[in-house]
Amino acid sequence: MIFPLTVDRILADRSRAELGRSLVTVPAPSGAHVVLGGHDPAASEHGYPIGVYAAPLAESEASGPSTDAPALHWLRTGWRLRAAAFHPTEPLLVLGTGSYDGGYFFEGELVLLDLASGEHRYLFADDCRREVRSLEWTDAHTLRLLLAPPDDWEDRAAWSEGHCVYLARPDWRAVPAQSVRHADLTGPRVPASPPQPVAATDPDGPRPGEVRSLTLLPDGGFLLTADHVLLERWSVDGDRRWSMPADPDLGGGRTAAVLADEASAWVEALGPWRGHGGAFLRICLANGTELERHTTPGRAALVTTFEGPLLVPMPAGYGERAWSRFRHGPHAIFRDMPRPPCTCACPWDDDEECACHCVCPACAVGGEDEEVWLTMVDASPHSGATDLAFPTEERCRRLFPWSWEPGETHFGGPGVRVGETDLVMATLRYDGHVGRPKRGFVVRRPIGEAATGTPSWVFPIDSTPIALDIDPSTDTVLVGLTSGELITLDATAGTLRARGTVHVRGVPVIPTAVTVTGPGRLLLGTSDGRVLICHLNRPT
Repeated sequence: MIFPLTVDRILADRSRAELGRSLVTVPAPSGAHVVLGGHDPAASEHGYPIGVYAAPLAESEASGPSTDAPALHWLRTGWRLRAAAFHPTEPLLVLGTGSYDGGYFFEGELVLLDLASGEHRYLFADDCRREVRSLEWTDAHTLRLLLAPPDDWEDRAAWSEGHCVYLARPDWRAVPAQSVRHADLTGPRVPASPPQPVAATDPDGPRPGEVRSLTLLPDGGFLLTADHVLLERWSVDGDRRWSMPADPDLGGGRTAAVLADEASAWVEALGPWRGHGGAFLRICLANGTELERHTTPGRAALVTTFEGPLLVPMPAGYGERAWSRFRHGPHAIFRDMPRPPCTCACPWDDDEECACHCVCPACAVGGEDEEVWLTMVDASPHSGATDLAFPTEERCRRLFPWSWEPGETHFGGPGVRVGETDLVMATLRYDGHVGRPKRGFVVRRPIGEAATGTPSWVFPIDSTPIALDIDPSTDTVLVGLTSGELITLDATAGTLRARGTVHVRGVPVIPTAVTVTGPGRLLLGTSDGRVLICHLNRPT
């Protein structure tokens, strides 16, 4: 479903720089085509994007798709693209994917894409997921595959050898899904090294990256943080004023907070996410130079309050996406854990106990002292200073338990202050099991003097929440999910208004930053380095 949103303008479009890094150019009987095995920071959770583009026909033009070329077809697969081949006579394209799982197995899939209808089918049965290393049509009925061995257990040659298989079908357009079984995939052992990605651009050039935050400035411009930059300033007309590239040691930027004098801003560096302290830089907004640097021994998050930027303790918990950040509030609000974050290499994925008795979700000890709280930082009589520091203990006031359901562990997510006495926040529930679908919620919770933490409403979601903001003119909450969905909710009732994906040039984008700029208007940052100026369409 297409989300009811119109993209008015595309800014900071770094997505095309990634095309050449995993580009596979495949000739087709009807003309040149390009198959793209795309890069996506969220791919491990929701699949790997693959697009089919029309390549330029003129020899003088570049071999890849042009900047404005729309995707003809788009899908996601469970593994990375390894090979592709167009059928010699029919409008069909076969895609081979796969990878090594890091333990024993080489896994993958064979996908058949009908270029006329856009339908795609996964042909391997569920119990024979084999990595595909090469594809070739020998005639209109026969497809030659080079498959990796099932695993490398006591077989190191599995990295350089595979099995040659011929699949013959009288009508490939009628091949059912999951109809290729183990008996169909036997063949002689031959040389079959894993394919290397084709780099059509400079591999050392700038890479796109996930847009992490978009912060409005008083002049109508905005600050951008992303995986590929610590901080960028853009004008209201869409011109980039200056850019600080990602630091080799600190990485890109996570979020920014403008000081009261509007002359500088603190930016939080991404850096290592577990077992290390935080790094924060104060940047001159006139020219993008570093003015000072502040580090913390433990993990901390940068938050914006009416009195200026502030630091709060922020254990990563269920991954960095579970950090809680609240916008539009006069005071800082954070997920308060009584003990420091875990810094050991705990076997969370194995559901084993940790010998160090740390606070990992898999081995946390229950009890009143271990309760996680939603804590507010009261106002300070001193405001406007440029110093960045944690609030004193006397200013931190616990409101109520973070989880409104006794016995459940909820991690954080983005949130906003609504009016004087309410929050709209996203959470992710931890259930102790690896591989199960995520279960999250968007909730509205009163935080007044007599509030108990009981939500006014709860809206369930099945993916990790990335971004959240509110349009007060229409009482609309916008939430971006790692699945690529963007949803809007009625802020008062919690009812769904719209949900779907945002498409740019025929490709669905994953919203990673949402900032409302005015009634019905917003900035949308994406996982592939775009910033979109958009407006919400009114219901017809």
